[in-house]
Amino acid sequence: MQLTADQQFLDQIQSMRDKIFRITKRILISREEAEDATQDVIVKLWQMDPEKRNSFKSLEAYSMTMAKNYCLDRLKSKQAQVSSLNDHISSEKSRSLQKQVEVTNDLDWVAKIIDRLPEKERMIIQLREIEQYDFDQISKILGIPEVTVRVYLSRVRKKIKKQFLEIQSHGI
Repeated sequence: MQLTADQQFLDQIQSMRDKIFRITKRILISREEAEDATQDVIVKLWQMDPEKRNSFKSLEAYSMTMAKNYCLDRLKSKQAQVSSLNDHISSEKSRSLQKQVEVTNDLDWVAKIIDRLPEKERMIIQLREIEQYDFDQISKILGIPEVTVRVYLSRVRKKIKKQFLEIQSHGI
C-alpha cells in the first residue's frame, strides 16, 4: 500500500512535533502558549502547497525556523520576555539527598545564567545542548554560517562557565 502525500506529511510532522513543541516551550515558557504555537505552526505547514513543502532541503529545519519566528513574533506583540529554562535532572538512587540538592541548585543557577543571555546565544545553547542539533542544522535554523555557530557556542560556554564559577566562589 502506497502512502498518500498527506499521510507522508502527517508521518513526517508527527516525528517533529515534540521538537517543535520544545522550541516553542523554551521561547514562550507557558505550556499552553507553546501548545498553541506548535499547533499553529503545524497547521501552517499543512496548509502550505505540497510542492513548496517538498521543495525544502530539510522540512525539519524549515519547521524549526518557522516555529522560532512564530514565537518571536508572538513575544514581540506581547512585549514579553523569556525568563525560564526547564531542566530535568536524571537522578540515580545512589545519590545522596544533599548531592541532589546541590545539583538542582547548580542547574537552577545555570538556567538563570542562560536566561540572561542575549536571544541568539540562548537559542544556540538551546538547540545544541538541549535539543542536540548538529552545527549544520543550527546554522540553517538561525540563518547564520556554521562557523559563526561554533564561535558563538564556544563563547557562550565560556561565558556561562565564568559566571557560574563567580557565583560559586562568591556564594551569591
